[in-house]
Amino acid sequence: MRNQYRYIGEQGDWDAVAEELRQAPRLALDTERNGRFAYRERICLIQISDGRDTYLLDPLAVKQLDTLGVVLADEAVAIVMHGCEEDVRYFDRDFGFTVNNLFDTGLAARFLGVSRPNLGAVLEEFCGVGIAKDPKLQVSHWGLRPLSGPALDYAASDVHHLLPLADELAYRLDKLGREDWVKEECARLEALRHPSDEPLETAFRRVKGWETLNPREAAVLQELYAFRDGKACAWDVPPTQAASNGDLLELAQSSGSPPRGIGGMLASRCFGELLEALERGMTGPETPKPPRTDRGPEPWTPESRERLKALKQWRTGLSQELGLAVSHIWPTPSLERIALRPDRLDHELGGGYGEVRGWQRDEFGEGLSRVVTGA
Repeated sequence: MRNQYRYIGEQGDWDAVAEELRQAPRLALDTERNGRFAYRERICLIQISDGRDTYLLDPLAVKQLDTLGVVLADEAVAIVMHGCEEDVRYFDRDFGFTVNNLFDTGLAARFLGVSRPNLGAVLEEFCGVGIAKDPKLQVSHWGLRPLSGPALDYAASDVHHLLPLADELAYRLDKLGREDWVKEECARLEALRHPSDEPLETAFRRVKGWETLNPREAAVLQELYAFRDGKACAWDVPPTQAASNGDLLELAQSSGSPPRGIGGMLASRCFGELLEALERGMTGPETPKPPRTDRGPEPWTPESRERLKALKQWRTGLSQELGLAVSHIWPTPSLERIALRPDRLDHELGGGYGEVRGWQRDEFGEGLSRVVTGA
């Protein structure tokens, strides 16, 4: 694919191209980010294709991207992306952009029964196109400059065939009557936003296993989590590269005496400061577990378990009949709530707690009701 794209690293070049792209009826997009290598992950490259030309836009060099935001938000411009949940979130966080009129080819492929929705597999199955995917390039440091030729070739290949792929997928969805299903799912993707950063005072609870700690150990973990975050920011590395969550948990349980070989970069680069952080956690206020705000899970009975079994058998049957993953038929949390409380069926058919889609209610709601009545 070498020389089949244009790299844009100057504001003037982007301004000229952006005006042309505003006239395009649809665009294929992808992004590359640096999350494996930086404290704060960000979009480092934006790939764009209008079906004729492919552009690699460097947002680290081109600062004024307002026109791209206008294009992404334009309902008249179809935006084609593949597996774009994180792309949508980072467009929101990094630039304040929203995406409208979205078609996700990865999502569409899943609604056609594809079990491996990665771009290479989907392109080969539906378009007979093979794209080379070097594992080394898949983990490139996209924040470095200049980017290598092979890295740019790799990035361009992600959008080069997306528009023809979208045409083929849309055609097949239409034949199966599933185009509205995908349209609703894509609308949910459009609504995604990047979550706000959680305060460090509570973010330590992301560490798996923290619930097993006593209040003193939780205080140590909280202190270590904040210490790691500060060092990762200063070193510009992902926090888990400075020290793994598992190491933090083990250190929190070490009674102030860290085991040898535990602590990653924190232990190798600043062992004295690590000991000070441990001491602060050991001597400061304890961190009690937050009080429970729910009444706890509803107890299962033999009847409710049989009801759930019948509901899952119904879902599995439909899954096999339609060639769809069971999760596409009906969400498990909703089935569990129905099994426990069949009197809340109408609430679940009305949308439940947000997991149940409108197309699922339209297609499968009546059959679900019959199963509940029979069970």
